[in-house]
Amino acid sequence: KPDIVLARHRAVVLVHGCFWHRHEGCPIATTPKSNTDFWRAKFARNVARDREVAQQLQAAGWRVFVIWECALSSGTKAREAATRLALAIRGAQ
Repeated sequence: KPDIVLARHRAVVLVHGCFWHRHEGCPIATTPKSNTDFWRAKFARNVARDREVAQQLQAAGWRVFVIWECALSSGTKAREAATRLALAIRGAQ
């Protein structure tokens, strides 16, 4: 399920946790040192599911936007992310 649905704009926003959804290059997206095979498989399933969900939403006519956890880590970053998101939603119409 999308975290935010903007029906008027036919847009959905998915807020992804960097650890669980594997934000590439992000220091939050670490892999635990124990039971590594389990975690890698779990993360791979999460990423595959994210891709499938985005494709299903797009096929249903929705525009999909992703906001990463690290982009919301402070008030300043969150405001900047919200501004970028608003511009992207308005600009992509």
